[in-house]
Amino acid sequence: MPVNETTAYAPLLRRIHWATAVLFITAMLIGFYCGLQPPGTSPRRELLEVHKSLGMTLLFLSVLRLMVRLATKVPPEPSSFGALVRFAARLNHVALYAILFTMPLTGYAFSSAGGYSLKYFWTFSWPRLVTDSPAIAHAGEVTHDALAWVVYAAVALHIAATAWHAVVMRDGTLARMWPRSGNSGR
Repeated sequence: MPVNETTAYAPLLRRIHWATAVLFITAMLIGFYCGLQPPGTSPRRELLEVHKSLGMTLLFLSVLRLMVRLATKVPPEPSSFGALVRFAARLNHVALYAILFTMPLTGYAFSSAGGYSLKYFWTFSWPRLVTDSPAIAHAGEVTHDALAWVVYAAVALHIAATAWHAVVMRDGTLARMWPRSGNSGR
């Protein structure tokens, strides 16, 4: 299936998608690694600063992404998609958007209420909107940790579906979101 401006996502949305993907997977891998390390040790402490900074970057990038998504026309799904594929794709995208907002917010709640560092790449500190609340810190930590497993599943499913469309189906689905170069505006 040829991909053109009517079947591809808007150029800005494609760029935001790939920036989000790189930052998200990086934050996810750092978070996973830190979870395997003893609390309070190095390099866990330093990596958690990077993890939290990436999370806040992702939160603001997700707000921009959602605004661009709402402001641009979403291309129609390929006619080769059956009802089940369309439903699964929509469900996975909703889950990924929810994760992009929920993970940074629960991480922030955990850090803020628990008295942990809120530095952004060692430059400035985010304001503490919630302070000294063991109950909120615990809820943020438990939710963040539990959702991490949903993150792994949703990302794995998204990558697997993309690979299936690109390698098995060869239906142009990946090309709809793939960044393009050149001056064509696509």
